[in-house]
Amino acid sequence: MNENHQFQTLKSIAELYKRIPNTKCKGCGKCCQHAIQPAPEEVCRMGGYSWDGKCVHLVDGGCAVYENRPFVCRLFGASEVLQCDDCFADRYLTAEETSELVRQFVRLKTEQEGVGHNNDTVLN
Repeated sequence: MNENHQFQTLKSIAELYKRIPNTKCKGCGKCCQHAIQPAPEEVCRMGGYSWDGKCVHLVDGGCAVYENRPFVCRLFGASEVLQCDDCFADRYLTAEETSELVRQFVRLKTEQEGVGHNNDTVLN
């Protein structure tokens, strides 16, 4: 199975997380300074989400929902295009790999947002 086909067969965002290299974070909180658009599945796992100049889950300089953090937070520091001086990844995703992961995330997020949010949808 080629890499592109593997992306096409992913069924959940949790599966997508497995494609992101592990990182070691010093807890600088830089990733928490940006508003994000988590998928409904992620909002549920985090116990909600709001942003008021920083993520509400940034508590005492650390992520209070680190094990349940959303896709973009996992990607921050693990990609050549989203590097952080205080994060160290097992390896850094290339720009191409990052773009493909983001495309897949957007597709899955869009699918999740369509389920249960449009009661007029008819399934054939």
